[in-house]
Amino acid sequence: MLELLAFILAAVAVIVMLQFLADRTGLPTAALLTVAGLVYAVLPGPNLKLDPHVILTFVIPPLIYSAALNSSLLAIRKNLRAIISLSIGLVLATAMLVGIGVDLFVPGVGLAAGIAFGAAVSPTDPVAALAVGRRAGLPPTLLTIIEGEGLLNDATALTALTVAVTAATSGGFSFGGAVLRFVLVAAGGLLVGFAVAIVIRVVRSAVRDPLLVNCISLATPFGAYLLGERLHVSGVLAVAVAGLMVGHDTPRFTSGASRLQASAVWRLADFLLQGFVFLLIGQQITAVVRGLKAYPAATVVAALGRHPRRHQPGGNIHTAARHLERTPVSSAGPAHILHIRGRHRDFGWPGDHVRVTCPGTGRAR
Repeated sequence: MLELLAFILAAVAVIVMLQFLADRTGLPTAALLTVAGLVYAVLPGPNLKLDPHVILTFVIPPLIYSAALNSSLLAIRKNLRAIISLSIGLVLATAMLVGIGVDLFVPGVGLAAGIAFGAAVSPTDPVAALAVGRRAGLPPTLLTIIEGEGLLNDATALTALTVAVTAATSGGFSFGGAVLRFVLVAAGGLLVGFAVAIVIRVVRSAVRDPLLVNCISLATPFGAYLLGERLHVSGVLAVAVAGLMVGHDTPRFTSGASRLQASAVWRLADFLLQGFVFLLIGQQITAVVRGLKAYPAATVVAALGRHPRRHQPGGNIHTAARHLERTPVSSAGPAHILHIRGRHRDFGWPGDHVRVTCPGTGRAR
């Protein structure tokens, strides 16, 4: 525990120093923190192992809620068409195109897993872009679009990721079913966020103590996320909608002292959480690069967009064998097996042969 405490204190010190450096030099803080995390990862000593569930549960909800509180619901509504087209249309199109590309060019990866990967890489982070844009004096309308797109694209991508992972683990992918599942999950997240915002409005109208108001504010994103996940809808979208509505209602239902305290608390939380996130991103880069060694070079090259010009016969026999070992013969009849064999990217180019013997019959297919 003492080592963890020392690590947290050192991380806070690095975040403060790099923020000070960014203020003096004009460099983006996010880039400096990522580089610092990368430098720490290559130095000798213990590295922090990132748990995705911890990030999704304890880091993402407060960051999205803080961004939503600072966003203008009226400004987002005014630029709704541009924000929706970027945060939903572009993110989903990117996820689909990446998924199709991965399915076509990376052996052994299905469409559902490819879309999950596309959903993970499709949303852009607006922190560095907003920092540069404000210094460059971009028009307020453009800054509003960037903020709104950055707020909603994470919710869209995480919802698409959840749907794609569910389809991948269930063993089958249906485009129509995936679209219906996405619509239901997103609509459920909107309803949950709206309901949480209504409850918070009623509670804040009855509570006047600034300390209690801040406690409620800190608990709101976790409550919205937990309720959404328990109901199997988008918890992230619920947090975003609740934050937008609560931020819009804040001037009417809270006092000036409560708003000042809440603003200071959320600025500090946002500053520290964003700093830790970018440090962890840089620190995880080396682990990701090392993990690529577990995959064949041809798979890595294909994933980077350069498919090998010539495939060696038999190169994917092991992949095919593993797939067939996992497939019950009763559910994969001869026609199904022959159909799979016809896909040369799973079994190699023509000339490769796979012999499968059906248990109990001894007949080869």
